[in-house]
Amino acid sequence: MQQLIELMEIGAIATFAAYNLVLYRQVKKSYYLYLGLLSFSIFIRAMLVDDGSMIFFTFFRDVSLEMGRKIEYFSSYMGAPLSVLFCYTLYPFSAIKRYVNGFLILCGLLLLFVLVTPYSLYYHSLSANSILVLLSYVIMYTLLIKAVKEKRVGSWYVLAGTLLCFLFVMAELSKILGVWEIDGGPNLVNSGFVIFIFFQSIALSEIFAHSFKENEELNKNLEKRVEEKTAEITRASLLRDTLIRIISHDIRGPMSNLKSVISLVQEDQVGVEQVKEFMGTIDKSVDHTIQMLDELMEWGHAASQNKRIEQEEIELREVVESVVQNMSRHIEEKKLNVKVSGDLDAACLFDKGALKIVIRNLISNAVKFTEKEGHINVDVKSDRNILIEIRDNGIGIPDEMKANLFEMKKDNKRRGTDNEKSSGVGLFICNDLITQNGGEISVKDNPEGKGTIFKFTMKSAG
Repeated sequence: MQQLIELMEIGAIATFAAYNLVLYRQVKKSYYLYLGLLSFSIFIRAMLVDDGSMIFFTFFRDVSLEMGRKIEYFSSYMGAPLSVLFCYTLYPFSAIKRYVNGFLILCGLLLLFVLVTPYSLYYHSLSANSILVLLSYVIMYTLLIKAVKEKRVGSWYVLAGTLLCFLFVMAELSKILGVWEIDGGPNLVNSGFVIFIFFQSIALSEIFAHSFKENEELNKNLEKRVEEKTAEITRASLLRDTLIRIISHDIRGPMSNLKSVISLVQEDQVGVEQVKEFMGTIDKSVDHTIQMLDELMEWGHAASQNKRIEQEEIELREVVESVVQNMSRHIEEKKLNVKVSGDLDAACLFDKGALKIVIRNLISNAVKFTEKEGHINVDVKSDRNILIEIRDNGIGIPDEMKANLFEMKKDNKRRGTDNEKSSGVGLFICNDLITQNGGEISVKDNPEGKGTIFKFTMKSAG
């Protein structure tokens, strides 16, 4: 019966050794290698103990008894360094590395002693090995207790298996050294190691499951990053196409007109009065072109993949009053009554450059499409989110334009009440920047019967 139990233990250890060595070949984790080699060394030792089955010689009849002894001692002494290497590669701590290295040097010297000396000498090295075994447990417990404190995955199972295995190893050492007479057969170390294997299997399974979960998270993050990069490339492509189209159709025209006038003047084909008339038209055309270029360059800088939206806490009073002040000349020319009200001390989370572009475009549109002596109200409302409402009593927006108002459409261009030109890109830029900052923009007719109301939301910094 005892021999049957012994064979079952040996078979379990051999199977576990093969499993871990194959697993190491697949995943290249060094702790699988050291656990596999540790299992293999215990397996070899179990087949060579002289008060057991000694089944090693059944398979290898040509091996002498002296060589068998050397293999037995060598495999037994391999247990201590391989156990430490397994625990250290599983839970590496740099503070303990030098002690591990020193211990491995001592073990290496003892193994070398077994290899190069006859049985009559290395037979007396059992006491030295016993000390190294005890030292190995000190190192392993130091590692494992630290791993448990830091809540490393599977550390409780490794510690429990090591503690139980320690009891069996100590009993075996006591029997070998004659300190304690135990009639427990030759399989005390084997039995302890089988228990150790059981707990390590649970620990490694938990570590593997945790790694699998981490890989899933990494894959999800990778997919998210791919989506973000794809969105960035799409935005960059949209930016490029938009700039090319506008430069081709809206900027080239005024520049061609300017070139024609210059050619006529150089050839003396027009008089002074005609030149003055042309210059007035060209002046307005150049102003319009400069405004369009400014809008496009600001949006292009904010939309390019080299500059990401960087939200910060912004006090709205500073931005709104600054924009109104910068537009004061145009406001005064049209004798408009612009009123800024509401919770201007509220703070939002927004990209500062983008917020200035949005507010300037929306107020500029209100000024452009409001008749002289009209009214414009800029109202800030603060709750869980911040809402900015820009209301005018201007000419309003035709119903046919509202469906594609925030898209890049030629039909979105029309002149203001004072014959001001429109680029057709302002609201598209506003919608794009607001969306990037996590807000929404909407438009509706002024319920008072005349004009338009634009609203957009932002995240509150409070």
